[in-house]
Amino acid sequence: MQVQNFGEPFFLVIHEGETLAQVKLRIQKKLQVPDEEFAKWKSAFLSLGRPEYLQDSDVVFTRFQRRDVYGAWEQYLGLEHPDNTPKRSYAVNQNRHTFEKPVKIYN
Repeated sequence: MQVQNFGEPFFLVIHEGETLAQVKLRIQKKLQVPDEEFAKWKSAFLSLGRPEYLQDSDVVFTRFQRRDVYGAWEQYLGLEHPDNTPKRSYAVNQNRHTFEKPVKIYN
């Protein structure tokens, strides 16, 4: 399964012993998502781009390994939901490259 990230990433402190249900309440409040919509979202722990879907009773803190990681996004908590952001027209993005499909850029 290929993960496609979108939206604005943010940092969130995850406390030792905190369950996914507790973390989700704080995420929902931060993002101001209505209950009905947020109930449809899935939560996953991602390591090296591979999702492991979590249950509300899972302790999130234990998923993260305390070790040196090679990149900031090697391990993170992801939210699976539809991308409802409006698509911008070409005129608005004249000076930006836009793609309908994800593109990997190699340096």
